[in-house]
Amino acid sequence: MADQRLTHGVSVAAVRRFLDDLKREFPDTWSTTFKQSIANIGHVLLVLMPWRDPVPLTRAWCLWEIFCGISNEGTEVTIQLPNSEEKALEEAIRERSKVVTDMLVRVQAERADAFNPHDKHMIFTAIESWAGGFGAVNQAVKDQLRAWCLQKAVGAVEAMRARGEDSTDAFAGLCNQVGLVLNDFGEHDKAITFYKAALPIRLRTEGEKGGNVAALYNNLGIANYSKGKYEKAIAFYEKALAITVEVLGEKHPSTADTYNSLGAAYHSKGEYAKAIQQYENALAIRLETLGEKHPNTADTYNNLGSVYSSEGQYDKAIHFHEKALAIRVETLGEKHSRTASAYLGLGLAYQRKGDYDKAIHFHEKDLAITAEVLGEKHPSTADTYNNLGIAYRSKGEYGKAIDYYEKALAIRVKALGEKHPSTADTYNNLGSAYDDKGDYDKAIALYAKALAIRVETLGQKHPSTANSYLGLGIANYSKGDYDKAIAFYEKALAITVVVLGEKHPSTATTYNNLGEAYHSKGEYEKAIELYEKALAITVETLGVKHPDTADTCNNIGLLHNDRGDKEQACSYMQQALDVFATSLGPDHPNTRKAERNLRRIRGDDEPDDGGARTAASLGEDDDDEQQEGDGDDQVQDEAGQQDAADESEPQERSPQQPLAGWLRKRVRRRAAFRPCWCKLDDDGHFAYGTSASSTAKRRISLSNVLSAELAHGDEELHVAVPGRTFVFRMDARSDTSLADWCTAINSCINATT
Repeated sequence: MADQRLTHGVSVAAVRRFLDDLKREFPDTWSTTFKQSIANIGHVLLVLMPWRDPVPLTRAWCLWEIFCGISNEGTEVTIQLPNSEEKALEEAIRERSKVVTDMLVRVQAERADAFNPHDKHMIFTAIESWAGGFGAVNQAVKDQLRAWCLQKAVGAVEAMRARGEDSTDAFAGLCNQVGLVLNDFGEHDKAITFYKAALPIRLRTEGEKGGNVAALYNNLGIANYSKGKYEKAIAFYEKALAITVEVLGEKHPSTADTYNSLGAAYHSKGEYAKAIQQYENALAIRLETLGEKHPNTADTYNNLGSVYSSEGQYDKAIHFHEKALAIRVETLGEKHSRTASAYLGLGLAYQRKGDYDKAIHFHEKDLAITAEVLGEKHPSTADTYNNLGIAYRSKGEYGKAIDYYEKALAIRVKALGEKHPSTADTYNNLGSAYDDKGDYDKAIALYAKALAIRVETLGQKHPSTANSYLGLGIANYSKGDYDKAIAFYEKALAITVVVLGEKHPSTATTYNNLGEAYHSKGEYEKAIELYEKALAITVETLGVKHPDTADTCNNIGLLHNDRGDKEQACSYMQQALDVFATSLGPDHPNTRKAERNLRRIRGDDEPDDGGARTAASLGEDDDDEQQEGDGDDQVQDEAGQQDAADESEPQERSPQQPLAGWLRKRVRRRAAFRPCWCKLDDDGHFAYGTSASSTAKRRISLSNVLSAELAHGDEELHVAVPGRTFVFRMDARSDTSLADWCTAINSCINATT
């Protein structure tokens, strides 16, 4: 009985005859009929020849058939290689682990061709009309190939083991390379298993001081670093360093490489002084052995720039990134991926400094090079889209941020798969952007998606998993569900303390967020305890003159002000202002915010809702920048202009009785809500201030109001003016419902128009 399988490379002629008949018989429904025929057969056999750029993946008919097989539940898709190609793939993996990623990047259905142009048009039309279009086809094929490649890599090891070759150097070499492949695809635990399988063989054949032994210790360090196990990573790097120094000497490029890896681990661990020391060790060796004008020397300058940026020394960071850029342009040229990386470093440094336009300029340079050199569909291009998203989000342009995040997500899903840490990063960043936009439920769904992937790929006890819990806490905090926020923050804290330690900047961030939640709940004693913990850690790990230290001082100052302790409030706010001015400059949004807060506390000015900071530390984003057109200084200017107009041209008074009472108003960063005394006065203004007894200097002219409506299940009142939406919630002391406020405001608006 004939084997009922469609076989690429074996029975293509038969398949073509079948398809020609199908098109003639079913001209309008051929694609659905063909898909059903594949389901009835139940098996598609794909023969990859040659494996590096398989012909079936360049043929439109073949790709459509593969996709139909993959998308049909119950249809088996088998991928096979001829013996010669199987050996070639195994040899390629032995030599270079990145060959698998390279092959997957080349899968692009939209580039497939057909002998008959009409066939190509017909298939492309069918693909575009299918849910997901070319993206769905590419993703499905890549997911299948990725799983197959990993299976073949692991299978090659098992085959050697079955042949009794599992004590040979060749077996150890293959285990090492397969470990690298697995690590690239986020399978860090499996990678460690293969490295450990290779290690005893290398120790037996080379001894404790063998070069391959050092390489395995280094790879074990990388895998543990990827898992967020920085202490373990450092231990393995130090083993590799000890061997390298003894065998090759202190002044050797390989020794510098290991110092560089140690610097990265200490950087991620938050021990910036140690990171700088390790990078400087690497730099000294590279300068002596390779010279100033060498790409590896540039790498170290770039790394030093990154750690100084984390320390808050942005000008010093920019200096090192510029040195790295100059060397890379001279030695590698403008259009090189490492040159792009130098532009990336400059972009991040300017972003953290608050110069978002410069940041975007350098990120766009990075993107132009990366897309041209590596291709639009490469994971590194996705990284650059992600960074542009972060920059636009920091600038307050959330729509653009979301567009760039979605571009990054599309590439990462196709190139790396849905279940990959980098894909989770993008879901997390999308969550933060939607949170900033005020779409809290969508933000929570995206954070939850990121969390599920991170738990599955990285494990529960990983810094990135903690960041997802932190994001969920922030989104629930934004919704006003402080108890849920606290529960998520505590989950984040438990992981962070275990993985990174009590004395780490990320631990301080979580204490800070917990403090803010208790602050908003009105539990001031608990809040001050948590803020002070955050401050102590930040001062110890980052120093007194770091922006994060200023942020916590700002929050403590606001809390003391809410408690009525003006002296303490002024003291902390002055500290915050001094540090912001020194570290970020006088024109940075945080510096201006601290100035306004200090004036307000002293009674020189009414509140501008500077607000406490929620330093989410999601991905590479600082999460503390103002929304474009959303600052109270802008609204005050508009109100001031309208007030002047009111003096010469009074508005018609509302026939409604004046309404007054306590509400909670969202601060300018769309996070905390603070109590304020609100009043609809009889001269056409909605005024708000800190108390019922004081005169409210903040006023919204009702002639400027575009709309007033209830939102989020009638739990919020949104009052929109040009460039800004004010958001209010009920306060514990409220004696008038939000619906009544909404009705009254709309009545006043109608009366003044």
